[in-house]
Order: sequence, then C-alpha cells, then structure tokens
Amino acid sequence: MNAQHLSALVSARLCHDLISPIGAIGNGLELLQLSGGAGSAEIDLISDSLGTAMSKIRFFRIAFGPADPEGRLMVDEMREVTSGIYNNRITVTWDIAERDIPRSCGQMLFLTLLCLEKGLPMGGQIVVTGGSESYAFSINARKVAPPAEFWNHVLDGVELDGLKSDGVQFALLRGELERSGSNLDVNFGETEATARLDCKVPQTV
Repeated sequence: MNAQHLSALVSARLCHDLISPIGAIGNGLELLQLSGGAGSAEIDLISDSLGTAMSKIRFFRIAFGPADPEGRLMVDEMREVTSGIYNNRITVTWDIAERDIPRSCGQMLFLTLLCLEKGLPMGGQIVVTGGSESYAFSINARKVAPPAEFWNHVLDGVELDGLKSDGVQFALLRGELERSGSNLDVNFGETEATARLDCKVPQTV
C-alpha cells in the first residue's frame, strides 16, 4: 500500500466519522425549529453553516478518498455537493451528458476544481461540460492568477519545494493522472481559462 492510497483511506475515515455528529447537529436544529427555541436569524445562520460543512465533507470524501475503479458517481450528486460550497464568490455549473460517471473521473474533476479555484483570487464562474470520460472546464473571472509552481508540477511533473496543506490538491491530482494514465491540458489568460481532462479509469488487477 503506497502513501497516497493510505492518505486516501485516512481522509475517507475522517469524513465518515465526522458526517455522523454533524448530521446529529442537523437533527437538533430541526427540533429547535419545531419548538421555536431560537430566533429565526440564529437558526438561519446555524443552518447555512451546517449545510456548508456537510457539503465540504461530502466534497472532500470524493476528492481525497479512495476511488473504486468500478464505482460510479451521480452527476446530480456532484451538482448538489458543489452548489453547497461554490454559491457566492465562485460558482460551478455542470453540463455533463451522462447521469453518472466513473468515480475515479469524478475524483479528478473535483481535484481539478480545487486546483483551478486556487487561481481565482477574486472569484469567477466555472462551467464543466462533456461526457464519455472527456470533460472541459471554461472559466471566466475578473482576474486569473494560477500558481505556476503548482501547475508545473501537475502538468510536467516538476518537483514541488516545501509543499503545504493548501496545495495538497495539486500533488494528489498529479498522482491520479499518473496512476490512471489520464491527460489534463490547461490554458490560462488574464480573465479566462480553459482546461480539458481526458479521463482513463484505472484497471482492476
């Protein structure tokens, strides 16, 4: 078992263990709403924060957890999860032909989203299109500022110097691309960017 697979299992375990107590908080919130035990402003604040936390855990479980080569991921679930996170400064729109896609492709799409987000300091709109394991990202923003060192690692395998937690998605994406034999092309402009992911599903042994 390599280090990347082990870290994926750790991520999945953390997400699995956290989702239960956070869900319990949601149940408690519903009881408060029914009993009128808190003001509407307070309830709304807690409810919004809880929804974001739930969406982030679901997102991280897909992006950082192990991806079963035979597993499938519903596009509606991807849409639901990202809408709970990207609904203000950054928005994500899914226009994918299929109802579901290989889970490993969904993982790489989510990792790519995290990498692209890093280059949108003022926010922007991301549209994901495609199907049949070939997907395109179209980005419009007031400013696009991709971190060159990270993208050199993803696209060309240039070693990263002093990787920190805020850039782990780049290392993970590079690892998934190499492991699966998938291909990613990215082009950046000053206010727009495009990316194309040709996903290959890893073969089971």
